[in-house]
Amino acid sequence: MHAKTSLNVKKSDNMVCDLFQIPNLYQIYRAFHSVFSKNLNKELVLKGWSDKLSALKPVLSEGASQKQWPALEQATQNLKEIQKKLQHDVDYLEKNAKFIFSVDEENSTRKTAEVFRGWYVKGDYPSLSAMAIFGMHYAGLKPDDEIVRMVLTASVLGEVENDLPYHSNMHYRKVVFHILRMCMVHNDIYEGTRRAFTAHQIALLIAAASIHDLGHDGKGNSLEGEHIRARLEQFSVDLAVPYFEALGFGGQDLQDIQIMLLCTDVTPINSPRNPVNQMKAAYRFHHLGNKEGVDSLNLSADLKPLEKRSDLVMMSLVLHEADLATSSGVNYTVTKFETGLVREEMGSDIARPSDIIQFLDGICGRQILSNAGQELYAANMARIYALAEEDYNKGNEPYPKVSRSDFILGENISDQASVGGSDSLH
Repeated sequence: MHAKTSLNVKKSDNMVCDLFQIPNLYQIYRAFHSVFSKNLNKELVLKGWSDKLSALKPVLSEGASQKQWPALEQATQNLKEIQKKLQHDVDYLEKNAKFIFSVDEENSTRKTAEVFRGWYVKGDYPSLSAMAIFGMHYAGLKPDDEIVRMVLTASVLGEVENDLPYHSNMHYRKVVFHILRMCMVHNDIYEGTRRAFTAHQIALLIAAASIHDLGHDGKGNSLEGEHIRARLEQFSVDLAVPYFEALGFGGQDLQDIQIMLLCTDVTPINSPRNPVNQMKAAYRFHHLGNKEGVDSLNLSADLKPLEKRSDLVMMSLVLHEADLATSSGVNYTVTKFETGLVREEMGSDIARPSDIIQFLDGICGRQILSNAGQELYAANMARIYALAEEDYNKGNEPYPKVSRSDFILGENISDQASVGGSDSLH
């Protein structure tokens, strides 16, 4: 990484440098002090990682949760396919996605949009396992680290086909991609503090992202007019945990995975009692100083650990924001495409600006809480909202169908906020 800057240092009479007179000084510091940067030049050798994947076959063959979701019988065959193209996928990531580990990378928002478009248009996308290995390697993990087996298992389960328009395997890949982006920026911000994520925590986030919508049926958390709290999120937990237990995992790691997945439930929308809003209340309590008393949270029993675990609160928030990032924080072209997928999954082929406004108002609250999320996505979200609002005022005309969207056709793919987000630093 090389910071792009020119140093014109203006010295005061006493020869003490005025730091505010040095353009891009913060960028220089960040470029050479990134937590991930020390691993960027380490060669990613696949042999050890591939061996760890092979060792998962007995556990995957037992099919611990196949009765709940028969599609899981694909897992063993998926493992073979993953291994067959593993070198290709890792080479692809090294060539096209390594920019996510560089905080001074120019145009990372544009590059993210282009990567995602390539997955759809060219049909060349990496497996979740390749993405997990890519992320774990650059986070400093080694194949023999114990947590690796859980992450690789989650990545193989996440490859079990789900062909829903929105909650598909492609969505899982995008969420893992954003997790890696957010962990990079988060650790850059909090380097040298207790808030920085450990390699173990990053691994848990990758695992959670890989399975966060496992077994999704496209029906939401209300059936026959009745809301069932965290119905889909708990189903994902129930499908994945038996495999993790078969590997010998238990205790806090499994609890953390469960809570992170539960905290992706945004329903009922706008209810302060939904898991996301309870988690956000815990974030404000721990990280924003809203401490009116230790008993003020009174979280639901299954989220109770968030009252004491500020680290788990941060991890849960990052997963939630990564889950929404493609729809809310890249650019308007991508958001229109994602909204079309959501509407298609809901049984309609019509998406309008009002759908985006309702999503950004109701589900996102038009805000991003984490510092990493603010840096990467906040300005982009503001621009997306403004553009949707303009199109709404022009008549709220429907967008083109997904197959003819600007995203697929490659039009306005580079649209992004000119201020804010990761690109504003350059």
